[in-house]
Amino acid sequence: MTRPALAATLVALATLAAAPARAQDRPSEQDMFGGGEKAPAPDAGAPAAKAPEGAKAAPSTPAAEPNAPPAAATSVASPARGSSDASDRDTSLLGAGTAPEHLSDYIAPDNPLQIGGQLYLRSQTSGRQGNDAWSLTAPSLLDVYMDARPNPRVRAFIQGRMSFDPTAPPGSATTNQVQNGSNGAFAGTSATGFTTFSNLRGPTTLLDQMWIRFDIMNHVFVTAGKQHVRWGTGRFWQPTDYLHPIKRNPLDVFDARPGTTMLKLHVPWESRGWNFYAFAVTEDPNEATQQLKQVAGAARAELVILGAEVGLDTFLKNGQKPRFGIDLSTGIWELDVYGDVGIRSGQDFCVATHAPPMVPPPGAPPNPDLFPPSPEGVCPASVPFLPGTPQAFLDQARKFNLAPLSGVMVQAVGGVNWSHKYNDNDMFTLGAEYFYNQPGYSDTSLYPGILFNSNNTPVLNFFYTGRQYVAVFASFPQPYSWNLTTFTLSTLSNITDQSYISRLDYSYTLLTHISLEAFAGVHYGHTSGEFRFGIDLPGVAKVDPLFIDLGVALRLKL
Repeated sequence: MTRPALAATLVALATLAAAPARAQDRPSEQDMFGGGEKAPAPDAGAPAAKAPEGAKAAPSTPAAEPNAPPAAATSVASPARGSSDASDRDTSLLGAGTAPEHLSDYIAPDNPLQIGGQLYLRSQTSGRQGNDAWSLTAPSLLDVYMDARPNPRVRAFIQGRMSFDPTAPPGSATTNQVQNGSNGAFAGTSATGFTTFSNLRGPTTLLDQMWIRFDIMNHVFVTAGKQHVRWGTGRFWQPTDYLHPIKRNPLDVFDARPGTTMLKLHVPWESRGWNFYAFAVTEDPNEATQQLKQVAGAARAELVILGAEVGLDTFLKNGQKPRFGIDLSTGIWELDVYGDVGIRSGQDFCVATHAPPMVPPPGAPPNPDLFPPSPEGVCPASVPFLPGTPQAFLDQARKFNLAPLSGVMVQAVGGVNWSHKYNDNDMFTLGAEYFYNQPGYSDTSLYPGILFNSNNTPVLNFFYTGRQYVAVFASFPQPYSWNLTTFTLSTLSNITDQSYISRLDYSYTLLTHISLEAFAGVHYGHTSGEFRFGIDLPGVAKVDPLFIDLGVALRLKL
């Protein structure tokens, strides 16, 4: 065939393939992915399908979560029926049936790409007991996303984040993601709420999400790239949230943690309402993943058993002990009951312990190490003191060692929510949650050892430091005629060291897309406790106990 004839043939084929198709309303997320966001409806008589990745039971946070990105376009062209001779590529990818729908049959909608985001401006001050100097921070976040849905079975999403705090010290961009040996046990860097990824002025940037989603033969649903997958049902504590490198600060008004790069496969069992997931996690916050053996694997099964929704999951990685998780949620009368149990190796947790002072031999210089070397890959490496460090500090620091735990550690959370309709269109919710943290501390005298042995990051592991916690909350969304207002009152307590935070969150919607948020929090209880934490070691360190937090914010969502 001559070149002109070949060109004419290709043009004719392209013209036939691009024939216009009838428009229809854009399908929902469930229709597009058949279980990628929500499990498909089971057959008649089968139990209701369980929502994937703990989506059902996680109640709203102390302030309203940001809205999910809106659907891209309002209409999409229906697939035109192509020739009966399907291409090998389409057949192998999507399969063949009595009514095949091939990639080449879909025509992109008029507007397959949506752009949106969120701008969050916040100012916060904290006062300490006996100290007239009130701290001031003004963290601001900008989220921008692009959401592409070229056809009902394909979606791509990318979201970037920029942080800026004019009150922070200037300097080069550094992250606040703690690189430590706890392998995902780290939580908030502050007991006051709202964790950002940078502790300097900025602006600094971060990639939050970047993924592509599609299906194979309408049976296997694939999401590849940097994404959010949260396991567990807890409102305040999530011990089984293994796919995020850090735990969420329960006082954050929204989840500002970045996603994790992974490959997710979802296979629903429609007749039973069950869902099965497999993950290959290629991102590790502590090291590069440059060899296949460094890729972590994870799996999760979500089952409906006797009306209860049960989740079973595991996280596996070469060089570290397996992690397991179980979560359950169900309804009992008017109560929504839930619980999570995380089972991990003690080697995942590095804790401070009392140790005798490290006295050098007569005539030898002081030992420059903070603590004896720890097992590789488990605890942070020894940190030498800088020249000129006061001897009082050295003497105090050497009273503590840092070492991993042994055996099996259990972290368990259980909670209950009760919602009551007190008016035609008004409802309030009351809830309580208990958290048992076996690797946590029961002795507050070890808290200074955490500060002195923190590998140049002197912080407590807030909300995961103590052995036992309790939280209660009451939420009043849009009460009576205040249809633009939400009130949430919550109290978190470390009942092991008897320290507490009580906080009132307020939200008011301005001009449809802008919301005004404010909060006031009070710290009380023992001054040496986690949620107040004061320390006074003459010549070593002095920190006045926290007393009160005040904050106000504006949020614009598009």
